[in-house]
Amino acid sequence: MSEPMIVIEGVSKTYQMKGRSDVRALDNVSATIDRGEVVVIIGPSGSGKSTLLRALNGLQPVDSGRITIDNIEVTSRKTDINRLRAEVGMVFQHFNLFQHKTALENIVLPQIIVAKRKRPEAESIARELLKKVGLPEQENSYPVMLSGGQQQRVAIARSLAMKPKVMLFDEATSALDPETVGGVLEQMRSLAAEGMTMAVVTHEMGFAREAADRVIFMDSGAIVEENTPAAFFDNPQTNRAREFLSQIL
Repeated sequence: MSEPMIVIEGVSKTYQMKGRSDVRALDNVSATIDRGEVVVIIGPSGSGKSTLLRALNGLQPVDSGRITIDNIEVTSRKTDINRLRAEVGMVFQHFNLFQHKTALENIVLPQIIVAKRKRPEAESIARELLKKVGLPEQENSYPVMLSGGQQQRVAIARSLAMKPKVMLFDEATSALDPETVGGVLEQMRSLAAEGMTMAVVTHEMGFAREAADRVIFMDSGAIVEENTPAAFFDNPQTNRAREFLSQIL
């Protein structure tokens, strides 16, 4: 067996809330994700799933514990976090595209600035990826001219342009109209089928059941249960998971 791609060891995070009780967002969380594995993280709002995902690429510093991705320690102060993020693509709920740049430029610029690629190479990669996400005809369109689903697919292409080892999706479809969710989920399924290592926070239970290798269920900052999708959805082992599923399915 090869080393896991992602190793999370005893990670905790507490938010200090002014005038209110502190919030324990992550409570001694430990997990691994293997190379090529698709792990879907689900749970109620405030369960810590997005905090965990953001900690994986250093966007959210943690109070204690250790995270490594491909043997690079994310939680070490010595790690070049910008170099790490080039290898760990992240797609957010809100697309975070440059509004004054075309779809093509949104994919080209990070390659030039972060990956130090020459413009002709960056443009060639960007056009290939726009084709991959089904938007080759939109390269000169600005974000305002694109639907939410199209913008999210440009955001996915932008992350893929860095040739990441891992892709993180944080509620990538929750801000989309129901009609546009399908195209984004199809791109995520395609990446999963190609063997991309993925950690996905989502409310899309159909995607979790169909595309995940493993489901992690979180509540109150802790991992309550993890299993294969079939076992988790058909025969949850904890009362909390059963209660959660009874409310959403």
